[in-house]
Amino acid sequence: MKIYFYISLFCFFFIDAIDSFKLGVENISPSLFAKVCPHKKNSSCMVGLITNQTGVDQKGIRTIDTLVKLGCPLRYIFAPEHGFTNVVAGKEVHDSVDKKTGIQIISLYGHGSGKMIAPEHMKNIDYLIFDIQDSGMRHYTYISTLLNTMKLAAEYDKPYVVFDRPNPLASVMEGPLVEPDLISFISIASIPLRHGMTIGELAHYFNKHVLQKKPVKLHVVKMTDYDRTQGFVGELMHQLSPNLQSLQSCCGYSFLGLLGEIEPFDVGVGTHMAFRCIALPETLHVPQEVWNKLQGILQTFGIQSFHYHHGNGKNKKKSRGLRLEFSDINNLHAFELFITILQFFKKEKIKFSFSASFNKAVGTPKVQELITGKISEQSFFQWIHKDLEQFYKKARSSFLYEPLPTVAYKTLIT
Repeated sequence: MKIYFYISLFCFFFIDAIDSFKLGVENISPSLFAKVCPHKKNSSCMVGLITNQTGVDQKGIRTIDTLVKLGCPLRYIFAPEHGFTNVVAGKEVHDSVDKKTGIQIISLYGHGSGKMIAPEHMKNIDYLIFDIQDSGMRHYTYISTLLNTMKLAAEYDKPYVVFDRPNPLASVMEGPLVEPDLISFISIASIPLRHGMTIGELAHYFNKHVLQKKPVKLHVVKMTDYDRTQGFVGELMHQLSPNLQSLQSCCGYSFLGLLGEIEPFDVGVGTHMAFRCIALPETLHVPQEVWNKLQGILQTFGIQSFHYHHGNGKNKKKSRGLRLEFSDINNLHAFELFITILQFFKKEKIKFSFSASFNKAVGTPKVQELITGKISEQSFFQWIHKDLEQFYKKARSSFLYEPLPTVAYKTLIT
């Protein structure tokens, strides 16, 4: 009887905790529109919504439909990289129309970079709303679209609203900041590689520290009962992009996103195991003992792994390696693991080369300098730790939720 009571009590509180959690989009009301656009009635205040397939609530209702139901007149839908319906990977996204509402969908991505909203579209709206699920990594370009459109809204003196969403990589902040000459669409601002913040917190940070000369009129609709250490309650409601298909792939992306920028590593892009495996071409004949050693390294970082082989996407080249399973993203120091993996393969005399965009993605040339022996591991991580501490102090006023993010430090032997 006691066991039944405690199980019932646990279930009550667990279900209640899930039910009490609300996304930003689930906390909006007509009063928000009156606050953002006080000089017009709701029915005449034209809105541009920046969203994609991730813009849904916990019941699967699209943000588009929620806004229309609340009487918010959507003039345009703006789509980021991968398009509005998540069907394009790495290709230009073309304009289209939302079949359900007939609202025009305008692409903000083409030829490998972000596109700005055209002046004629900005003149036809009164404010912008952003509702897209982020991955938690700086080199994932949805936050680049966030900053670019915030900057544009500030130039046109248009208010900017963000519906906040969880960070799937939970509370950890780690990795280098972006050096000034490496700012690009894949590293849009000098924030940590794994930033540990929600999209709403990033918006506040960008407004205070990137757009400080001309900030936007920003409104963040917060989540309620959000615990950043949980990341997500349950699974992703929609895959984030063609290769970020699940929470497991988001966890893997925290370090395999960078490893995918290094030849000849295969991280499963283009397959159902995208960012969930580490493999090398069979033609390299990597001994089994090398993979066994890597399994032990991954285990020390809390990752289970299993021997794996597959054909790599469209070219069908066969690769062998390890399939990864993640359990606790809060205890995974992904950037330290990334460096450890590179050092391991270098020691095992596996030759590899960095892509032309690697430094932009990681934000610094110092990773390559470390691997080639130009700088020591001690000085490399000391430099990263110092920058992280300075960033954290500056970003602290932008944090919206408890507990605050935690900074991952590598233990340095002096």
